[in-house]
Amino acid sequence: MSPTDEAAGRSPEPREADPLDSPEPDPLEGLPTLGGQARRSLWMLLVPVVLYGAAPFVANRIDPRILGVPFLLAWVIAATVISPVAIWLVARFDPAYRTGAVEPVPADEGGTR
Repeated sequence: MSPTDEAAGRSPEPREADPLDSPEPDPLEGLPTLGGQARRSLWMLLVPVVLYGAAPFVANRIDPRILGVPFLLAWVIAATVISPVAIWLVARFDPAYRTGAVEPVPADEGGTR
């Protein structure tokens, strides 16, 4: 409404409803959440990192040989076998996985379009 309209006593024209002004329903509403519950099992994801990261310092030797392969190669093979088991255990012990809770990411929250 312009200042001249106010002086003349005219009422503002009805504005057309903007679809972006209306609040959108939360797409995550009704889904289970954790409610701030701690997820200590995620610390077990450090097991593969430590196994692979420690290999050059702990297992960088040709002798002893395990099943005919150098110790470093045996270490990497063992880490490759242990890593998926550790990740599987993390998934089983994680409360978010057990309850089927959603894990919203920043892209899920509203923003500019």
